Amino acid sequence: MRLSPATTLLRPPAAPAAAPIPSPPRCPIDYRIPGSLFRRRPVINLKRILVPTDFSESARHAFTYGCSFAREYKAELLLLHVVENLTVGYASDLFPVPMAEVFDEISGYARAELAKLGAQAKEKGVGARELVVQGKPSAEIVRVAREETADMIVLGTHGKGMLDKALFGSTAERVIRRAPCPVLTVGLSEHEFVEEA
Repeated sequence: MRLSPATTLLRPPAAPAAAPIPSPPRCPIDYRIPGSLFRRRPVINLKRILVPTDFSESARHAFTYGCSFAREYKAELLLLHVVENLTVGYASDLFPVPMAEVFDEISGYARAELAKLGAQAKEKGVGARELVVQGKPSAEIVRVAREETADMIVLGTHGKGMLDKALFGSTAERVIRRAPCPVLTVGLSEHEFVEEA
């Protein structure tokens, strides 16, 4: 059927053809994850902690720190006391001193005190060994740390008395310079981050 001109004018215009949707550009996508996300952080591995002591207040403070580290990392605690070489004083010929007996007496006292510290450590779940040696403190501390393959030394910074404070401070300095492992020095005025259990 033929449409009249009027009918043709009333017909709605045809919708324009939809434009084709452009396809996304073919570009490579990197699915790799940065290796830094999987990079292992440094792990602190402490198996043996050496705590030298002269039974002073400062050394007792160091023992608290050493014991806490040992418990945290399930490490063995090695308690060390160094008996300094005994020297024969003036007029020793007139008043002979049985040096071996003196050393045995001092060593016996040291072993008894170390045993007390070892018992306290074991009460906190820390395995401990006690060791008494003779010699120069700084040299013996370094030697024992090396022979026992200690992973850390925890050392008080002051000893007993004014003279001993100066000497023990010097001992700590020598140990720091020569130690085969990290050294944590603990002073009485330290900021506390370890509490007694």
